[in-house]
Amino acid sequence: MKIERIRLIPVMIPRRTGIDNRHVIVRLDAAGDWTGWGEMSDLSHLPLYQMDLANLEGALNDLLVGMDARVIGPVEALMERAYTVEGHKYSRSGLVRQGIDLALHDLQARRAGIPLHVLLGGALRDRFKVCYPIFRMRSQAEIAPNLERIAEMARRGFDLIRVYVGANVEEDLRFLEAFGERFGDSIGIKSIDFSNLLDWRRSLAATERYAELADWMLIESPAPEEDYGGLAEFRRRSRWPVSEHVNHLWHGWQLLHGGCVDILNVSPYVLGGLRPCLRAIALAEAAHASVLIGTTQELNLGTAGVTHLGAVARVLDYPADNTGPELYTADVVREPLRYEGGHLLVPDGAGLGVEVDETLLNERRTGLASTFGTDLVGMLDRTSASERGDNLS
Repeated sequence: MKIERIRLIPVMIPRRTGIDNRHVIVRLDAAGDWTGWGEMSDLSHLPLYQMDLANLEGALNDLLVGMDARVIGPVEALMERAYTVEGHKYSRSGLVRQGIDLALHDLQARRAGIPLHVLLGGALRDRFKVCYPIFRMRSQAEIAPNLERIAEMARRGFDLIRVYVGANVEEDLRFLEAFGERFGDSIGIKSIDFSNLLDWRRSLAATERYAELADWMLIESPAPEEDYGGLAEFRRRSRWPVSEHVNHLWHGWQLLHGGCVDILNVSPYVLGGLRPCLRAIALAEAAHASVLIGTTQELNLGTAGVTHLGAVARVLDYPADNTGPELYTADVVREPLRYEGGHLLVPDGAGLGVEVDETLLNERRTGLASTFGTDLVGMLDRTSASERGDNLS
């Protein structure tokens, strides 16, 4: 079953937080009229450059057309040589590899008439717990909208959030106090996420202040990227487990070997697809470490890939972050993934288990320009200037 053509379709989808995010839908056609779908998720973040999709589409066709779509290993090896590891969690090459990886897995499972998790070895669970993101606050004006967002998600069955912190500790404290007063114990906090903004000492000091107002399951990214010594020192002093994104397999080994983390945050958009994620999960299992599945807030296609990863993962100790389909106001699939009681359900249809609506895909198709301009705060905080109530750039 030879690969015949790869097409990249850029789409722009609005978030409930007031920003538009750009994604690339991958269509992979193979001999026998078989098609697999993938996603390069959430390109509207730093670093501030966009892909030349016409050039990328041509390069992928030159590289992959004629290869056997049934043997993902050789395709993966070729893709890793052509789109090498960049070493950070917003790797564009990781997204390129993710898109092809998902499309190949979708095509194979669809052709076999089975859900993808069967192709990956069989599901160990049919759902897993997820949390809803509350993006970091820089001003008091952002607190009330975030509380309302939590209330709305609670009405939709979600009882767990993840809070981005560190941009303005005083506003974080005001939010946590208001959150506790309004919701009490009815909504839990999975994690506070520093996103590598602060050094370990400032993160530790902030954590001690936050702890006077709230509790959580774990702490994420409380030191600058690749500050292994600082991360290990924070972990030694922390009362909570510590998590960090795995940027590549060697990075995961360094995090574990250096005593930096208790939990590996594993994401297809960083590692470049499902196969490298399974290797990272096996690394955690060997080290008796924990795993959670992270996100860049994918659309339904990308999130569907995550559901099958979560279904087969031998280690999955903490709630996942994958609520993108609930964060966006539109999508390109006929029926979205289902959430029940704060859990993401694993679909049982063939392939990824979601069907692309090509009419919607064409309607959502967009040009290659970013709508962010130079709003660097928006790209970091994932909120619009109007919601933040400022004009920072």
